[in-house]
Amino acid sequence: MNQQPNVAVLIDYENVGASSLEGLFDSIANIGRAIIKKAYADWSAVPKEPVVLLQKLGIEAIQNFHASNSAKNSSDIRLAIDAVELLYKSDVDVFVIVSADSDFVPLVNQLRAAGKTVICAGRQDVVSPSLVRSCDRYIFIKENSNKQISKTQKIDKNNEELLLRALRVSADEEGKVFGSKLHQNVLQIDPSFDFQSLGFRTFTGFLKTIPQIKLSKKTRGPGDIIVEETP
Repeated sequence: MNQQPNVAVLIDYENVGASSLEGLFDSIANIGRAIIKKAYADWSAVPKEPVVLLQKLGIEAIQNFHASNSAKNSSDIRLAIDAVELLYKSDVDVFVIVSADSDFVPLVNQLRAAGKTVICAGRQDVVSPSLVRSCDRYIFIKENSNKQISKTQKIDKNNEELLLRALRVSADEEGKVFGSKLHQNVLQIDPSFDFQSLGFRTFTGFLKTIPQIKLSKKTRGPGDIIVEETP
């Protein structure tokens, strides 16, 4: 049995708030073992209810007092310092940076250059595109994270185009590609792609809604699907 990756979740609380955190941990539950969970804020200015939620989720609240207006980014700096320290002193395989702030792009780049997987998460309406592009995967979090989109709802045209772009660069000389490889290449093009947020349990379920592609099963070996563009 393969050992699960060790995950560190570092939360820029003042950027994302508390209402979406429970759904976030549901989204990253299959990534690995969350051995470190920290949230950074001036907790003296935060109501009691969010702090109770953090305790419920096993998140350590890291205090950063805001002594002046210039101290607004003190939580960001502390988060970055802790991430670099964990990089060199802890056995962390995956970093989850919970923020929509583009100031974290240099940190993400450093962690990835050191061979770590970096997943970021934040609200779609405020996230910096540069942060989305810099990480391995970006998760859009919402206050009502358990709400699912109906599978009968028409898939956004942008997602169709994204899939076809990835298919065209992934396909072999016969125009075919395994579904697992296609999914990896979709995330390479757009780290924010998430079939579950579209209401699907599997990537294959999402693929079945795209009329421009054809799916078939492997004739031998374990069950991956073969994807190709229809004529």
